[in-house]
Amino acid sequence: MQNSNKTLATNRPYTAKYLVLLHSQAQPRALLFNGEHDFLAELEDDGFVVDSLVRAGTPCPPPTALLLDEVMHGPMHNHGQLECYTLG
Repeated sequence: MQNSNKTLATNRPYTAKYLVLLHSQAQPRALLFNGEHDFLAELEDDGFVVDSLVRAGTPCPPPTALLLDEVMHGPMHNHGQLECYTLG
């Protein structure tokens, strides 16, 4: 039983590693990705959760392996509208 807990702790596919903020005129979006660069979820921006993650995160360039084009349903033309943070 103890070994399975250790495996779960080291291989957690649903743990967010990156927060990506997409600033657009239509609607800003907050996306979470795991350490394998898979899309996990989009956060509703209630102001508190996203702000808390930004404060806890460390600014970083978005990894090129993030599937942003797939999540956005088309190519990202203006990468200047992105902010990325690594999370814990």
